[in-house]
Amino acid sequence: MSQIFDISNNLSSGQQILLVLIITSVSCAIIGSFLVLRKLSMVSDALSHSVLLGIVVAFFVTNDVASPWLIVGAAIFGIFTVMAIEVLSGSGMVKNDDAVGIIFPLFFSLAVILITKYARNVHIDTDMVLMGEVIMAPLAKITVAEATMPKAFLYMGIMLLINVVFITVFYKELKVSTFDGQFATIAGFSSVALFYALMSLTSFTTVVAFDAVGAILVISFLTAPGASAYLITKDLKWTVILSGIFGAVNAILGYTLSMRYNVSMSGMTATMAGMTFLLTFLFNKDGYITSMMRKIRNRKNYRMEILIMHIGNHMGESCEIEELGIRTLEDHLQWKHEDLLWTVERLINQGILRKNEKKEIFQLTDRGFDKFNKIKKSYGM
Repeated sequence: MSQIFDISNNLSSGQQILLVLIITSVSCAIIGSFLVLRKLSMVSDALSHSVLLGIVVAFFVTNDVASPWLIVGAAIFGIFTVMAIEVLSGSGMVKNDDAVGIIFPLFFSLAVILITKYARNVHIDTDMVLMGEVIMAPLAKITVAEATMPKAFLYMGIMLLINVVFITVFYKELKVSTFDGQFATIAGFSSVALFYALMSLTSFTTVVAFDAVGAILVISFLTAPGASAYLITKDLKWTVILSGIFGAVNAILGYTLSMRYNVSMSGMTATMAGMTFLLTFLFNKDGYITSMMRKIRNRKNYRMEILIMHIGNHMGESCEIEELGIRTLEDHLQWKHEDLLWTVERLINQGILRKNEKKEIFQLTDRGFDKFNKIKKSYGM
């Protein structure tokens, strides 16, 4: 059984990198979807910078740059960052976005000062947190039960499992507290405790992902998939599921294109996250382009209905020759000539209109009369 999970020996380096990318993106995406829904996306940016202070403090305590306590210290300071932001914004004197902009530069700059002052000769710097590269993941291996695998794969796999279990167990509470915090309090849910549990998991997920993919990609993984999913569905369950799917797709596209064009894998994956969001924004059912196309289609349909009503109302009347000629239609409806010709041609092709060559007017066919009556009925006429 251990041979099955011996990833380092069974898979190539490229396949190991792809696995790390996918598991990291999915783990970040499902927990990040709640940040998007709670309008806390920029908290991920704050975490990505302020945790450096936790790493520095933990290093001063352990004096070991490879110590796992650095991850714990980073996660604790991530939670402390969220608490500080909440306290500051909860005072009512500072908005949430302003609190984020005050807290994380403060913590990040303190970390930089401590590094330059007391850890100048130690390999611990801002690049360590901000510029991680996933192609290095296969080089850091770990053996568990005789199975060898990239350390990032094991750690992110554990975080993915924890995140899935947390969301599954507390799904109802998360749903209520996300969309109606006051009702959650009335119903007896500890929305504050749940909030900090969510932020704690976000902090740990963010910190664990830093070493593998870097802070910039982590921010992208936390926000872009959730934002893309929310454009497609407003159902929480499907938002979480689609967030994970978007995360996996972004990872696969980023890996494939970065290998194809020999560019930064983290940078390409973050770019793909932005591109999938942009495409979703433009082409989802209520997207910018689809909405514009729908308006154009509705305008054309409305124009055809107006023409059908006008012709149907004047057919058989003594004035039909004056009302239903091409020139008089253009004058009475106040349409552009090309718009009128397009509408007439479309209705003729659909078998709704026909041209009376003898009278040089347009008339409704039998099918056109059926359409005319349906339009009248829909408008209550």
